[in-house]
Amino acid sequence: MRPQRFGEFALSLARQDPSAGSVMTLAEAGDTKHPRGIAVTLNGREARFQFIAQSADGDRFDQPERPVEGDVANLEGPRADGPEGWLAGLLASSGSREIASIEQWSLRENPADRRNGLTVFFYSGAKIYARAL
Repeated sequence: MRPQRFGEFALSLARQDPSAGSVMTLAEAGDTKHPRGIAVTLNGREARFQFIAQSADGDRFDQPERPVEGDVANLEGPRADGPEGWLAGLLASSGSREIASIEQWSLRENPADRRNGLTVFFYSGAKIYARAL
């Protein structure tokens, strides 16, 4: 999934979630430093995620996107607390046939690798890094 479509997908999911308050793109929230991402109010506090993409091998942005689907991934398992866990749960429960797996950074085994954010792996080979700001 390409970054623009992922941003629209995440924004749409967040706007449908009753636990989310205000939901907007980072640009709408006044963030000019990060070109893609969302800002959402959760439990009265704002959370922001920047979306960074790693394209699938051979994907050419001058060509139409060709989504790759697989089985709906079993994305059950432990969830991080706070906004990271919220976003992981939101994406996991979407039923997207393009998402192969989700890694929550704060749950990594190596403490030196723990940060707040996610890596979303797609069947196409693309990845989206959702970094908590």
